[in-house]
Amino acid sequence: MTQPPYGQQPYQQQPYQQQPPYQQPPYQYGPPSVAPQQGQGLGWGPQFAPPPGPPGYPRQGFQPGWQQQLPPRKKSKAPLFAILGVVLFAVAGLWIFGVIKKNADNQYTQPTYSAPTYRSTQGPVPTTTAEPTEQPTASKPTTTRPTTTRPTRKATSKATPPPPSNLDIVARNSLYQTGPMRTVNCKEPNIKPNTAANAAKYWARIKPCLDLSWARQIALAGYKFEAPSMLYWSGTSVSNPCGSGAVAVPFYCSANHMMYMKVDNFVKTYNQYPSAEDKAYARMWYSRSIAHEYGHAMQSVTGILEASYDLQYELNSSADRLRQTRRMELQANCFAGVFLAANKRSYPVNGLMLKVWNQWVVTAGDKPEQGDHGSVASQARFMGRSFITGNPASCNTFAASPRSVT
Repeated sequence: MTQPPYGQQPYQQQPYQQQPPYQQPPYQYGPPSVAPQQGQGLGWGPQFAPPPGPPGYPRQGFQPGWQQQLPPRKKSKAPLFAILGVVLFAVAGLWIFGVIKKNADNQYTQPTYSAPTYRSTQGPVPTTTAEPTEQPTASKPTTTRPTTTRPTRKATSKATPPPPSNLDIVARNSLYQTGPMRTVNCKEPNIKPNTAANAAKYWARIKPCLDLSWARQIALAGYKFEAPSMLYWSGTSVSNPCGSGAVAVPFYCSANHMMYMKVDNFVKTYNQYPSAEDKAYARMWYSRSIAHEYGHAMQSVTGILEASYDLQYELNSSADRLRQTRRMELQANCFAGVFLAANKRSYPVNGLMLKVWNQWVVTAGDKPEQGDHGSVASQARFMGRSFITGNPASCNTFAASPRSVT
């Protein structure tokens, strides 16, 4: 059973891992990117013919020099003077011609070359006066963008989804979609729980099996697994953060994630009846009891326990609140059946152990609609069923009709 943390701070469990920022697992509602051109050469110029030879001599072509002349025979001086005059006249004429030519050359004006003007159809070409020494600074044209007003609309793609409701957490929890629990080959402790110390040892041997079994199941559901602590006690009460008062049975406290295992009642039951069947019954009750409280711890890890309390606070009638508590307790018993089913071969749950399970454990219950742990029919419907399937899906007591949780 559980001690509701009325007026106490609930155990701060790990946040759910569904979607940011709520970090809860997704609750499943069904099965589960040129070379420059050279200019024109200067290959032209005037060519001059040599001066004409003396009269009576054939004209000759251009010679690089004068040919030696043979001296004439002596004759009358008159013809000689005549020839000298002609020569002097020719030399004077040549000198005059050279002077005139030189003057003419000095007065020649070199023609000025003007580059041709080309018209462009691509607009005017900017005029530059000197070669730029650095890259010119170009200014981008200033343009004014038109101002448009977009219609305001609600953002849907990045909207934060609402957190799951309490009903979603208890009735559509992803734990129900994790499939059958695998065996960890747990074996019943070879300890006679006939004293308080032995009873504590008996439970201490079973707890690691529960840790291993549920760690995988919780991880498959998308939650962070945290094994509960366990404390053994005797008497009528024990100090705990979940409340005070007389307590007659083991319980789980979510405020500190601890199971409080009451040893004296179980020791008394084991020692009171000597038959082998009675001993088997007591041991089977020991096993179911710790698995039941561990089931409450897993309800806490998955958020089911806290959501169930919240739903209970919202109910108006005492009958509805009692039924809500009954759903929670029936589920914890059902989770116990899941663990025992997964390890029934190695434990083993057979022979007298299986007989007393079917005859005394599964058939134990409250009167219909009167207790908070469920009637015999409800126990068989959930814990009896899960002992066959070994599947947490058999334990969704919160989605069952009110008639199934009497």
